[in-house]
Amino acid sequence: MSNTQTPHAPQPPGLDAFAPRLLNGVAHFPVYYMRGGTSTGVVLWEPHLPGTLELKEELIRRIMGVPVSGETKGNKQINGLGRGPATSNKVFMLDMHDGPEADLSSTLAQLAADKSAIDWSVNCGNMSSALPLYALETGLIQAQKPLTTVRIFNTNTKVITDARINTPAGNAHVPADTEIPGVMGAFPGVELSLRHPVGAKTGKLFPTGNRKDVFAGVSASCLDVAVPMVIVSAAELGKKGDESVDALNQDHDLKVRLREIWVEAGLKMGLKKRNGEPMTRTELENSETIPKICMVAPPRGSGHISVRYFTPQSAHGSLAVTGGCCLATACLLPGTVAHEIAQNLAGFSDEEREIVVDMENPAGTLRARIRGALSVDGAVIPWAAYARNTQVLMRGYVPIYQPTAALMAFFQGVQN
Repeated sequence: MSNTQTPHAPQPPGLDAFAPRLLNGVAHFPVYYMRGGTSTGVVLWEPHLPGTLELKEELIRRIMGVPVSGETKGNKQINGLGRGPATSNKVFMLDMHDGPEADLSSTLAQLAADKSAIDWSVNCGNMSSALPLYALETGLIQAQKPLTTVRIFNTNTKVITDARINTPAGNAHVPADTEIPGVMGAFPGVELSLRHPVGAKTGKLFPTGNRKDVFAGVSASCLDVAVPMVIVSAAELGKKGDESVDALNQDHDLKVRLREIWVEAGLKMGLKKRNGEPMTRTELENSETIPKICMVAPPRGSGHISVRYFTPQSAHGSLAVTGGCCLATACLLPGTVAHEIAQNLAGFSDEEREIVVDMENPAGTLRARIRGALSVDGAVIPWAAYARNTQVLMRGYVPIYQPTAALMAFFQGVQN
């Protein structure tokens, strides 16, 4: 059977056994605590979860240790599995996909340490690399020899990702042979290709209609490839583009300036909430997910461009892969801020081809492979690919203390 037609089976008995339960009168929920790329979080089996959004969100908050309601400034998440930054506050829910175009469906809940609000609007390219390993371990996907391809439909963005993982023995064993910047050591490798990533949130390559705009007095390019992002020149903001993450996060004036830019850009991009309503200025100011914003500068080493990426509230320790795919595409399109700054890189032409873009960031260099060609609307991008590695940090049960009566009733119903 072709590796691109990986079969899947009904829910494996192992996941039936690894199910919500009551133990000594305390609710327990099964989780895989995982790392994908430079992000960490948990992976949950969707059929285990409560059916209502309200109870699902309560359960997720309690697992990760964020406020059950409102905000708690300075929350350290010592009572949960989350760990402060947005890159360590991700919860993926996985299910079998209902349709021939994909094997699995993934849904991301993006949390913030000090807020109860959950963002359901984005995907995470880094953490997505954990999903095929979870699927192989739990028996959701049957391994092929020597390579298994898992097709994952993301419900947040409606984008399908082809995840290829080495399975040389034709079973769930994946060699720990892949290193990536920002992670010490070699772990199971995953290559992910985002299918047709243009317009993930806005439906447009250039959501403002321009390749370059001016926001808060600064030139910026707004693109939507896997994620909507605002790209600005570090030099225009008085920076070199090689600053440390700590220095950037401590630069209050810079963060205020960036916020002004991404809010104006987000309004002009027409960014919307999950329910389809336009995001307000206040919502954009407080957003933990979109739009992303990055400062770019000429490369310092052998890469094509240097970048400092924001999530957007804080500087990222490396470069998110969805943002990397967006930036790489911008580097290949004439008229953008990134294209003007990138060096030793040929852009897209009328003939479709694959181009590798190396992006220097605080953790090293992220390499993205973009296939595309120029078009009347800007470009046609069949796919964007990147390599990550992943690992299971721990698998087991999380006790849920002080659940609401409704959430406790859910566990009691499962137990019975």
